[in-house]
Amino acid sequence: MVAVISSASPSGAGLRFDPVLADRVIEAVLLAGLPVAFGGHGPGVQLRPAEPLDDRDRCAGLIALHWEPSARLASAAAMEQPQQPAFRARQVVSASMVNALGEFLPALGITVERSKPGWETRVHGTSGPGPAANSRALPRSSPGRIPPGLEFSPGLVTSLRRSAALAALPVAALPGEPGITLGPCSSADLEDSLEGGLEHGLEDDRITVASVGWNPSRRLSALADSDTPTAASAVKSRTAVRNAMLHALGAVLGACGTSALWHRRRQPYQLRVTGASGQPPIRY
Repeated sequence: MVAVISSASPSGAGLRFDPVLADRVIEAVLLAGLPVAFGGHGPGVQLRPAEPLDDRDRCAGLIALHWEPSARLASAAAMEQPQQPAFRARQVVSASMVNALGEFLPALGITVERSKPGWETRVHGTSGPGPAANSRALPRSSPGRIPPGLEFSPGLVTSLRRSAALAALPVAALPGEPGITLGPCSSADLEDSLEGGLEHGLEDDRITVASVGWNPSRRLSALADSDTPTAASAVKSRTAVRNAMLHALGAVLGACGTSALWHRRRQPYQLRVTGASGQPPIRY
């Protein structure tokens, strides 16, 4: 795969990065199910040349990872002062997504340096082949069907989609599609949610408290579910992606106007949403 990405730095003319390494990073990001800002423009993962911190910082050819939210959130944040809702939301979204990249990229064969807060998160190289390097003939997983009788309340779905759109994250429309997923909670789980402070009411038997998940790309999922020699490695990669994205979503959804709360009374822990929070960063 050859991708064209601008290597011009917005604040340092003449800086460049390794295009072969960039292709590996892009492949890993796409396997995780995240969008890439090709050409250095648009929302999603942006690859920029690492900028030296001082004269001793030998960072030539290294890649700095960034996350750009939607143009709507970026524009609103640009017109606000620090500590105002949209400005804070953009900071939370960008920092949380870069942290997620730093968490899961090593499981996809990318060596990442996670520096101090406020510094760049850099890609230094690779630690081996990616999980899908030798799986070109692997069939893609089937789209699947929406389980019958599973319907979430309109307010919950609308809030989730708005928050995801602000952050520039995809929402899975069908089982197996990459992006944010919603799942039901059992009756016992809902009782625990009530005790933990989550509001719950029935709207024509529609689900108003849902658990949040993340689907990586169909290719990574198909490889993890296959009987190929690299399936075990793909399972570890898929788990790393899902865990990192859940950590990020807890902060991202909350910052973008959806009420999100971790439920820790059972293993594994669940991230749950109930709908719009009282203070969305941007009014619709």
